[in-house]
Amino acid sequence: MRAIGKPHSVAILLFDNVLSLDVAGATDVFHGGNRYYRFLNRQRTDTEQVDFYQLTFVSASGPIVTAQTGLKYACDLSFRDVAPDQFDVLLVPGGFGILEAAKNTELVSWVQQVHKHTQRTISVCSGAVLLAKAGILDGKTACSHWTICALLAKQYPNVNINPDALYIEDGAVITSAGVTSGIDMALALIETDLGRIPALETARHLVVPMKRAGNQSQFSGPFKAQYEHKGSKMDAVISWILDHIKSPLPVEVLAEKAAMSPRSFARHFTNEVGETPAKFIEHARLETARALLDENQKLSLKETADACGFRSTEHLTRAFERKFKVHPNTYRESFGLT
Repeated sequence: MRAIGKPHSVAILLFDNVLSLDVAGATDVFHGGNRYYRFLNRQRTDTEQVDFYQLTFVSASGPIVTAQTGLKYACDLSFRDVAPDQFDVLLVPGGFGILEAAKNTELVSWVQQVHKHTQRTISVCSGAVLLAKAGILDGKTACSHWTICALLAKQYPNVNINPDALYIEDGAVITSAGVTSGIDMALALIETDLGRIPALETARHLVVPMKRAGNQSQFSGPFKAQYEHKGSKMDAVISWILDHIKSPLPVEVLAEKAAMSPRSFARHFTNEVGETPAKFIEHARLETARALLDENQKLSLKETADACGFRSTEHLTRAFERKFKVHPNTYRESFGLT
């Protein structure tokens, strides 16, 4: 049997309007790890049976915290009663209330102090906002829910935001993306702490994949919605690109639409959108392909490539695997809607 380290004391920070699944997803996985840990130690008589992940629910406000669904959590402690070195791990979930929580300077200071003593500081979903506000993500690569990645990148330029990853470990800081990615992250931690078998058994018990196909990236909502009504000078060009995604889109044509020279257009587009015209077009084509794969099991890869403006099936496949780390057919089998 592999050597297992000492148990971890884990503080779960709760605040009003927290997202329940951010809390329950990760903590239920940790509970699964605890069940296996107790099984491994069932014959020990030299020590009291304890959990490997010793969970304490810490309130950012009063003793009762109300989630955004109305579910109420009875917390163990207030953050004001927690010593900075009391826990090995700090986990910050997300939810609609995270922006309000990040305005609490006393709470932000507490998070900063606790992080200095933890072995791991973890966020789920938009919980990354509080870590960023506390400066914990400065100089690190991090991820969060796709809907707030642009906000994080704009407000915290010292953080390298990866909008596609399910979870990222950068030193002692671990961030995870949207909602259920907290489950993926927690399973990965169990594998690190207790071994592959406990992680696999926990995943089976929860009826979730231990690892999504190809380390599946998080899947954003409709791509077009991310770029509509931004007030950018490039709005009209972007709308035209998305409406003509299957057509050839050379920069000369786009520059003409914007009444600019190609060189000036490329510079202005990159400054306003955050990526070159070529990267944007490939991104848009890939999102279109993904939507088609979601909706139509009968559409061939060649038909999908043609509908999205890719030169060939091979071009689509290479780009799709580079972006999403999974073959288009594997994606459709795992995530298709029909």
